[in-house]
Amino acid sequence: MSKLNVGLLGFTGTVGAATLGPLIKAHEESKLNLVILYRESSDLSKLPSDIDLQKRVVYLDEQGTEKTREAVKDLNVIISTVNGEGIYRQLFLLDALKGSDNLKTLIVSDFGANWTKEEQKNKALSPINTKLDVVKKANELGVPVTSVRVGILDLFFYAYKFLGTDVNNNKIETFNDSLNQPLRITSLEYVGNAVTQLIQTPEKIANKYIGLYDIEVTGQQVIDVLTKLHGKPTEVTEYTRERYEEDLKTLPSAIGAEIRKRWGNGKWDNEDNKQVDNLKVDTPGYKLKSFEELTKQYL
Repeated sequence: MSKLNVGLLGFTGTVGAATLGPLIKAHEESKLNLVILYRESSDLSKLPSDIDLQKRVVYLDEQGTEKTREAVKDLNVIISTVNGEGIYRQLFLLDALKGSDNLKTLIVSDFGANWTKEEQKNKALSPINTKLDVVKKANELGVPVTSVRVGILDLFFYAYKFLGTDVNNNKIETFNDSLNQPLRITSLEYVGNAVTQLIQTPEKIANKYIGLYDIEVTGQQVIDVLTKLHGKPTEVTEYTRERYEEDLKTLPSAIGAEIRKRWGNGKWDNEDNKQVDNLKVDTPGYKLKSFEELTKQYL
């Protein structure tokens, strides 16, 4: 049985960098053949120099479709983790993949929450619609795609304090019933390892929405862990409805506000007319961490 040819586009980004390591490990173990897809402006020095990886240029514009088609024609799986303008430019990648005999699935750059149609109407959240447009065009062209959805990435919860929780200063902000409702946290290490496992059976994830999160914790459990680690009571403040309404007006605060809403009402799988398969992926070689263990990494 021949090895899967797997392309990674966007290896320098937050999710891309987290996925690169597990993919390289699988490549070295001969579980797949990893191909690095990059744009001419990419910094290849961030790739390990001691590992022999194929590298191919892709042109994400109308003029470069044929060159890109040649670069991806033998790939069975492509993982796209591009961000910013790159999300829109995936539309040109789809043109190059149309009619491919080898492609089993393209994991489009999503790695966000499930969004309702009402939330999609918020102009501040318009970049979300770009991601949805990519999937829509893929369906129109007959290109098999997979969308990976997450809770909140650990980097955003801990380092960026996206939900108002400051683990270093022992503080938490609560909203609605977040003390009792679960927060879904998706660690970047888990994403990288889980995606690497999932793509090895691409026929099982093609044309599906996959939900990945490795930690589920209530607000009270967050408080209990922080109190334990700091040896003193955690400072608890309320995230008010007024702040929520104000945060909805701009990015990135609008995303944080809507994640807070999910934590406060427990409704994570609420995207209209979408079946999201929440998977607990076995990740050989990577041991899942508890919330306390993960928190210690950020202290």
